[in-house]
Amino acid sequence: MINVKNLMKKFDNVKVLESIDFSVKKGEVVCLIGPSGSGKTTLLRCLNLLETPNGGSIMIGNKKLQLVGKPPSKKDTIELRSYSGMVFQGFHLFPHKTVMENIIEAPLMVKKRNKTEVIKEGEVLLQKVGMFEHRDKYPDSLSGGQQQRVAIARALMMKPEVMLFDEPTSALDPQLIGEVLRVIEDLAKEGQTMVIVTHEMNFARRVADKVLFMDGGYIIEEGPPTQVLENPQEDRTKQFLRMIDE
Repeated sequence: MINVKNLMKKFDNVKVLESIDFSVKKGEVVCLIGPSGSGKTTLLRCLNLLETPNGGSIMIGNKKLQLVGKPPSKKDTIELRSYSGMVFQGFHLFPHKTVMENIIEAPLMVKKRNKTEVIKEGEVLLQKVGMFEHRDKYPDSLSGGQQQRVAIARALMMKPEVMLFDEPTSALDPQLIGEVLRVIEDLAKEGQTMVIVTHEMNFARRVADKVLFMDGGYIIEEGPPTQVLENPQEDRTKQFLRMIDE
């Protein structure tokens, strides 16, 4: 489903990612953990070509790109992005559109689909994320957790093979975090392929098939959560986990 080889990214002369290799199987959930500035978000943005890598290759679905530091063509970018949906730390909802209008925008504008069919699918997804009764409300009347659930539904409306989550609960008050994590856990149970940047270690233990610990732009350690989170082999992983447990 995802295959990344020797991925590199630098900003000016500062290397942010170096020699990144990893793969994600269909239906697998991979959690990226590590200290701030370790390259997790940059890696996720490279997968969706929001950042252009300076080298290496990315394959998602049936689309493979060999990257040499210059922006890929618009056609290649659109094709690669068609396989994935991304949910950001901020919700990025259109403030002047209702919940329903927000989630049907992309299928109507990008895929030129039938509006009646798209609305029916939107209603099903809003039921799934617990937001159906709010379908006619505007974003500024919703809590942060509700807005993030709408953002998840919006990404799912494009029927992505892979969902990419960039710290989806970091902008939320503690009491709202659980409602968003439950939606993501339900997606995991349904077999949705996902790559998730998270600081929620207990969540990673529950949902991840594989955990990647990053530091300094490298993947330091990877494996099932029982290994990486409970019996890490690398000193830097052990130090990080001790720090967040304090």
